[in-house]
Amino acid sequence: MRLPYKSMYLAFAFILVAASAGAQTTAFPGAYGFGAAATGGRGGTIYHVTNLNDSGTGSFRDAVGTSKRIVVFDVGGYIVLKSAVSLSSDLTIAGQTAPGGGIGIMAGEVSLSGESNIIIRNVRIRQGLQDPDSGKSALNMGTASSVILDHCSFAYGQWDSVDAVGTVDATVQNSIIANPIGQQFGAHVETGPSTFYRNLWVNAHNRQPLAKDNTQYINNIIYDYELGYTAANTGGVFSHDLVNNYFIVGPMTSTPSDAWFQMNANQSVYAVGNYLDSARDGTLNGSPDNTIGSAGTYLTEPWSSTTKSIPTLSAAAAYTSVVASSGALPLDAVDLFAISNVASLGLSGTLYKDQSLTGIANDGYGTIASGTEFKETSGDGIADYWAIANGISTTNSAAGTEAYGTTGYTNVEAYFNSLVLPASWSAADLTGTPVHGASSYNTFTEQWLLTGSGTNATSAISEGQFASQPWTANSTFIAEIDNVTGSGSSAKGGLLLNSTGSGGTSFVALMKTGSGGLSFIWQSAGGSAHSIQIASSGSPVWVKIVNSGSTYSGYYSTNGTSYTLIGNASVTFPEAIKAGLIFASGSATALGTATFTNVSI
Repeated sequence: MRLPYKSMYLAFAFILVAASAGAQTTAFPGAYGFGAAATGGRGGTIYHVTNLNDSGTGSFRDAVGTSKRIVVFDVGGYIVLKSAVSLSSDLTIAGQTAPGGGIGIMAGEVSLSGESNIIIRNVRIRQGLQDPDSGKSALNMGTASSVILDHCSFAYGQWDSVDAVGTVDATVQNSIIANPIGQQFGAHVETGPSTFYRNLWVNAHNRQPLAKDNTQYINNIIYDYELGYTAANTGGVFSHDLVNNYFIVGPMTSTPSDAWFQMNANQSVYAVGNYLDSARDGTLNGSPDNTIGSAGTYLTEPWSSTTKSIPTLSAAAAYTSVVASSGALPLDAVDLFAISNVASLGLSGTLYKDQSLTGIANDGYGTIASGTEFKETSGDGIADYWAIANGISTTNSAAGTEAYGTTGYTNVEAYFNSLVLPASWSAADLTGTPVHGASSYNTFTEQWLLTGSGTNATSAISEGQFASQPWTANSTFIAEIDNVTGSGSSAKGGLLLNSTGSGGTSFVALMKTGSGGLSFIWQSAGGSAHSIQIASSGSPVWVKIVNSGSTYSGYYSTNGTSYTLIGNASVTFPEAIKAGLIFASGSATALGTATFTNVSI
């Protein structure tokens, strides 16, 4: 993917981009479909969830019990429900603010029924058999309206994973809906309209979704289904935009053609770019599948005027992107288990009646690391490191609710929205990193900001915060390094190609040090590390890695136009490669920051 080019003068670019974005403010940058207009708790009170208790002050239940709130998390881990929890209207739930492994809700239903204007991002919702009520779902939207769910993970729903009977104007995007138990159903939507965009559906009997409404269904990946996208044999008259989805059979798929199920004469369908892989051979090699049956009416144009305006990948490209970046990040054991089934491409997967049968720890729910929250002096919901880098006060408790330029968003929204990275990107600390870091991408300033810790010698890359995406061979990777701040010259930030994403034995790195020098380092599996050092390169500096076969060439530039060759490296990568931005502060005890712009791969 290529991120947009930044103007030479950042402040001027911010004004231009912000002014145009503010004309029509969506729930967050990258929100699409019928739920995208939700404003959530914008302009309301910022509520900090400070514990994992089922109820009481500082709990999630207390946070969502009052409307007009933005909910942020000072703690990570699982909230174990003793009973279903009901949300109020006008809420934003920013699960991406949770430290450690993020936030999860287990053993009960989360209900939005009857409420409106709700944004939920980066939350894991896993019902399972620890909820004694088999008539409830993991998430019940009921008669809610104007709802958007983004980068969420749903698992172990007993009735449905997502129940949206009576819901109006809803979007589910970039999410994982996996391993339902009980009825083994994915999602049930009625009334609508609804949008399902870039979701990963794994190991379900049926309802992926059951679409008894007018629906947009774009870039979904559906694995190991018994029955796939379903309209049901009812009297409802509905329209369906089915664009560039990929159905992949698994061990439980008895009839591959049931990818489209019960599409009767009442259904009008716009179906283009859809694929079906029925080989079960461990390889993605499907064929076009846009024939949903002889009974329905085929449309030559989408029924929805907005369908063609939603960014869309080919079905094959969507597979790579959705598998790499769907769900609540960072991925935990439950989602990694589901993704491993998908990655087998037909060879593994089954339907479960009990979440413990997955073999995952903690009765099948897995564990989520608690972590430590980033320093946040004012209580406004914005971590200090991000506030400082973006010119926001760290002492004004009202700074979070103040307008972020003319974007239409508040400062705290700009902060936590930047924590959800662009499609196909993910972030994690390399193995051995002593203090947990984070990555963010600000869509308005087009700036990447990494905070991280750790020390990297001139012969190894084993520590630091790493924001990355899958690498395509024979590509070019460019970034402008604007600032590296940490423990003097020991701080290093730049580009990294890594064989594993966690300190692999093969890597190529081109980094700027805190003193302004450049370090070009590489190593092949089983070989020795090599490096070329440049004493000073100026600030800012543009760096570039160009790949051709097994040769990786490092360049730098002081103006972003004319590049100087640093050297050529011969590296063999034995596994898939991740390419991204790396930063380590040079300290085992303290965080630092690095900022990057003009990033393109």
